[in-house]
Amino acid sequence: MFELLMLSRAISVLILLVVVITAFLENKGIVRYVLTLLLLIIATMNYLVVYLISHEHRVSVHVYPLFIVEQCGDYGSFYPDFGQISLLVVLILWRREVVEYLRNFKLVASRLLERLIVLKERVKNTMRGSR
Repeated sequence: MFELLMLSRAISVLILLVVVITAFLENKGIVRYVLTLLLLIIATMNYLVVYLISHEHRVSVHVYPLFIVEQCGDYGSFYPDFGQISLLVVLILWRREVVEYLRNFKLVASRLLERLIVLKERVKNTMRGSR
């Protein structure tokens, strides 16, 4: 139980630190890397807490989009899933790079598909010629 309390406090401090950094500093350069690292640590610690609650304390845990529902017997609670929220914020921080990566991936995939179609036609023509 002590581990859960310490992890929860650490997550709270990290969330507060992310809010303060975001409020007072511009999200460029090293600040963006630090925010990304803090957000990934928050996500990891959040799911460690979820794991410990579900396995050590035998609480039923259900993860939904942006929420976690815990149920123990007839009682339950739901709260924001800071892991998913943190990962969404990371995607927002790096949105330009993600969009550029997806564009490049789409271009490479279309070129690969074109080459596969040409190769298929060559194999087909070779098979016809050998008969």
